[in-house]
Amino acid sequence: MERRTFIGVSGVGLGLAGCLNAGLDGSDAANGAGNEPGETTDDSFGDTNSSGGTGTGTETDDDSAVGSDAESEGSERTVSFPSCSRAEITGSFEADDVAFASTGFYDDGLYGNTVVEDGFVFGEDVDAPFSGTVVFEIGDDSAVHESDDEITVEIPAYGSDGTVISSLTTDEMAYRTGGSTHGNPNARECLREIEPDDGETDEGATFELVSLETNTPIDSGEFLEVSVTVENTGDAAGRQDLELIVGHSADRVDRHAVSLDGGERTVLTTGYETPHVDSDQEFPVRIESADDSAERSVLVYGAD
Repeated sequence: MERRTFIGVSGVGLGLAGCLNAGLDGSDAANGAGNEPGETTDDSFGDTNSSGGTGTGTETDDDSAVGSDAESEGSERTVSFPSCSRAEITGSFEADDVAFASTGFYDDGLYGNTVVEDGFVFGEDVDAPFSGTVVFEIGDDSAVHESDDEITVEIPAYGSDGTVISSLTTDEMAYRTGGSTHGNPNARECLREIEPDDGETDEGATFELVSLETNTPIDSGEFLEVSVTVENTGDAAGRQDLELIVGHSADRVDRHAVSLDGGERTVLTTGYETPHVDSDQEFPVRIESADDSAERSVLVYGAD
């Protein structure tokens, strides 16, 4: 299914498509509460924790490696992210199990992403049952290669500036709702390595986020609106990037350059149409500048 999104990085305002999520207040964010940068957890909706049959899927930090291994409780599968462009799932799979990857990329200065775009369904696209390793790797084209104990999913390089594997999805419900079950704990750092170098902080300018508001609670399928007031409290004009961070997995889904004179403030508004889900979902959404962050928790009602 086509779940690719491109987001511009020029002009005023933020653009967000295809995701949900929100959480701690400004003091909590400033004190480092919640997930550390690059750390992710799993969920069938908005890239938060999933209660699907594959287990919790949480990852543990490993400073000696680009990625970290994760063995889900109640599951014999192990997930790892050896590099920004490679991910692996090792274990046993039955018919109707799924294995998909999501990516983030920069293409000619534009940030974009794919959501569960590359992968397959066991028993439909590849043979089942299967025991071995499923490898996702950025390559030249979109392809699936099978052998007795390894299946390799070749992901095309979507961005001319670089492409990063941001998460994996191994739960059927998460796949249907466009969510992830295993986030790359180093995804944000990987994206920083490939992002265009056009958002340097100007000396003498300090961008503070005065308030962040949303229109929640809302019903799933409705438009989630997020607005933030940003003020340059410094004495000089400046330009900074504002980033929109979504979900417990802390995925960056938008970046926008903003210019303000000293003492000037503006309101940026973004939003997206939430996907349909059965149960209520609560998650964090955060906007960050180089100097400050603002975060709130949002609630989306499910259909049940």
